Amino acid sequence: MTILGPLTFLLPPPPPTWDQEREFKIHKKLSISSDSLELEPVGTKFMSLVRRAHHNRSLEEDESIEKALLDLLNSDETADTDEDEPETRELLRSDPLDWKNQDHYAILGLSKKRWRASDDDIKRAYRRKVLKHHPDKKRAKAGKSNDDSFFKCVQKAWEILSDPVKRRQWDSIDPKYDDAFKSVKKGEFFAVFSEATIREGRFSKKLPVPDIGTIDSSREHVENFYNFWYNFDSWRTFEMLDEEDPENCESREERRMIERQNKNARLKRKKEDNARIQRFVDQMMKADPRIAKFKESEKAAKEAKKREKEMAAKAAQEELKRKADEEKAASEKAEQEEKQRQETEKKAREAKKKLIRREKKKIKEILKEHNNLLPQDATAAYIGDHLHMIDQVLDALDGEQLEELRKNFEAAIERGEGVLGMSDVLFAKYKSINDSEEANKRQAELAKMLADDLRKQAEEKARREKVKAPWSPKEVAILIKAFKMYPGGTIDRWETIAEYVNLHGGEENEDEATKNKRMRSADECIKMSKQVQQGGAGAADRSKLQSTLVKRAQHTTEETPQTAPESTATPKSESTSNSITNVSSSSDWTPEQQSALESALKQYPASMFTSAPAERWSKIAELIEGKSKKDVKARVKELAEMVKRKKDGK
Repeated sequence: MTILGPLTFLLPPPPPTWDQEREFKIHKKLSISSDSLELEPVGTKFMSLVRRAHHNRSLEEDESIEKALLDLLNSDETADTDEDEPETRELLRSDPLDWKNQDHYAILGLSKKRWRASDDDIKRAYRRKVLKHHPDKKRAKAGKSNDDSFFKCVQKAWEILSDPVKRRQWDSIDPKYDDAFKSVKKGEFFAVFSEATIREGRFSKKLPVPDIGTIDSSREHVENFYNFWYNFDSWRTFEMLDEEDPENCESREERRMIERQNKNARLKRKKEDNARIQRFVDQMMKADPRIAKFKESEKAAKEAKKREKEMAAKAAQEELKRKADEEKAASEKAEQEEKQRQETEKKAREAKKKLIRREKKKIKEILKEHNNLLPQDATAAYIGDHLHMIDQVLDALDGEQLEELRKNFEAAIERGEGVLGMSDVLFAKYKSINDSEEANKRQAELAKMLADDLRKQAEEKARREKVKAPWSPKEVAILIKAFKMYPGGTIDRWETIAEYVNLHGGEENEDEATKNKRMRSADECIKMSKQVQQGGAGAADRSKLQSTLVKRAQHTTEETPQTAPESTATPKSESTSNSITNVSSSSDWTPEQQSALESALKQYPASMFTSAPAERWSKIAELIEGKSKKDVKARVKELAEMVKRKKDGK
């Protein structure tokens, strides 16, 4: 008899909702009797307790192992251990906790039969293993032994392989199953794919799986065979590959999340397996010699049928050819006549288009020479409307009418009527297209603006004919600098040089009257440049020659106010260069940059950027190396002012 003293045990932890700061009520104290209990070591429950403590088993594991031994002892059949496969050391050291990565067929000694093993084979193999590896049997043979880990592996293998559902799940991911496709040599098709279809066909839900047949199988048999495989429905599942078990989760949310993850992983593996089966069937069909034979027979039948059709078509074609020749002779004549007529019409149209293009070009050149019949101070909106009206007139007239318009322009010029006479001719045509009160109003407005322009030009001409101021040293220096800045080949070179001299040749705080007196024309700049070039003095005498040139220019101006000075001049000296002030940013523009600016302005006209005008200057600046958007805008503004002053000077 065993006397047990006081027992020591721990209470479970309080629930998560427990708060020791809150008030609580004591219902009853927990007490343990100090009286000793008597316990006798007898009975099945005591033996089970001792056995579990000795082998370090759980209650469930102990009951499963003992049940296996009891079933074996109660069975009438005897297990033949001679049929058992040899067991390797590595197999015997299998960890029961790592059961997912174990070969359960090898543990039961069925590694050769595997999925072909029947339920009876599995049952007999399990009995052999129980008889051999049960802890009680091993202890009886080899003395005391606490190692029952391999028997737990046997129990797990029996649990999986004896259950049809779990066995299918295990067979689906059998690690010894090779699902790779081998390459097939000529003549080995039936030997290779006969075994492969049997191996893959075991996963089919639909039974029986059709046989692959022989080389002499009928077309119907072959078609049924491939129809079965192309519609193959596999029962293969992948639950055994789940990374986590939802039953081990502590919360419902976590369990549902694990179940969703496992479900998605299974669907992905199922999809990959179906794709693998399709590749297998494609490879099999591609290598099947019967398919090639059927295709050859189909091709031969099609060729025969094609030949029959060709013969019938040939006979019909000959008959049609005879009729076609007769119709062709009649249609060729009609086609020839129609072709001649079309060519004549085409030549007439081309002549009209050519005449229109030629006359438009001549008219635009005439209009360009006369500033498109626009006044000098016309606004941008007025210029746009005026140019649009000109385009309307030119687009509405045919070749003869355009020729007549050109001749009327030329006649007005010959008569000396100028832009006023040309505007009358233009509006006469415009009224023939759009006779309205607005056209009359526009004509009257333009006539008044042009008359004002002519009056202003006459006044400006008279003003320019007055006595001009003599060339100052600064003007000569600016002329020399502009001569180098705008070399030969520059568009409107001397007009540009004159504008540059007029812009930068004056003194600071110069009034308008003084500025008007010293305005230089292109011819005056040319004459002064020749005088400078004819001076042959060296660099040491340039300052002296510069002063002499200026004195002569002043003396000549006093004697003959309207005549440009004629004397030898010298190039710009260092002292003259130092006297130049207020030089415009245009001095930084090289001929290459100026040429690039002109090309960019043509490439990106203002009509392309009506919605975003600022973008145009960015585009132009990208095409000019070393210049920013601000530099481009300043240069264009400067050139526009120069052109405007040039027109005012005329």
